[in-house]
Amino acid sequence: MKLVRSWIGLVLLALGVFGILDAAGVTGFDVTAGRWWPVAVIGLGLAVLWSQRRLTFVPAVIAVVGIALLAGQLQWTDKDLFWPAMLLVTGVAVLAGLWRRPAPPRGESMVVFGGAKAVDRSAHLKHADVSAIFGGSTLDLRQAHIDDEATIDAFALFGGVDVLVPKEWRVELGGLPILGGYEDKTTGDGSLAPDAPLLKVNATAVFGGVKVANEPS
Repeated sequence: MKLVRSWIGLVLLALGVFGILDAAGVTGFDVTAGRWWPVAVIGLGLAVLWSQRRLTFVPAVIAVVGIALLAGQLQWTDKDLFWPAMLLVTGVAVLAGLWRRPAPPRGESMVVFGGAKAVDRSAHLKHADVSAIFGGSTLDLRQAHIDDEATIDAFALFGGVDVLVPKEWRVELGGLPILGGYEDKTTGDGSLAPDAPLLKVNATAVFGGVKVANEPS
């Protein structure tokens, strides 16, 4: 998941740099971005494949569609780069499949173009990650236990993330909303003991939303 976030951050950074250079008259942003923007789509698909360590349908389709779009932008032919690039993507997908695991590791949930719910029953929860990219993801922690304090990294890009927690937990929600938002809808009324288990939720919402609640909506 960190790889996916890193790639998205790099894409946004590159767009900002090219935009500044274009405004300064150094380079033609519209020409550069107009030709190479499918690279961002290809990278997203490959980053998801690598993070999942297994070949799954949706990320593979994203990568292939990105290559097809790039081929159209650069007017590739069969004799040039199109088929070698297809072989490259296929090779990366096969290598990612070598590290296949039967299910995502406990405490990690990532959804791309879809919806999913993960239930964490950790006896000593310390940290968990949950992401939704063009989809919705729910991380249910109501059967987990915190010894003292735990953290959740929640990332929503054009999607929504729900984190469900027990009523006995204190919640500290913060993060970075970029044309998105996050919301604490837990029912805590301030009567919880000062030493009650504390869950810190670090939310990043880009054109999306992160919500913490005690019950599903």
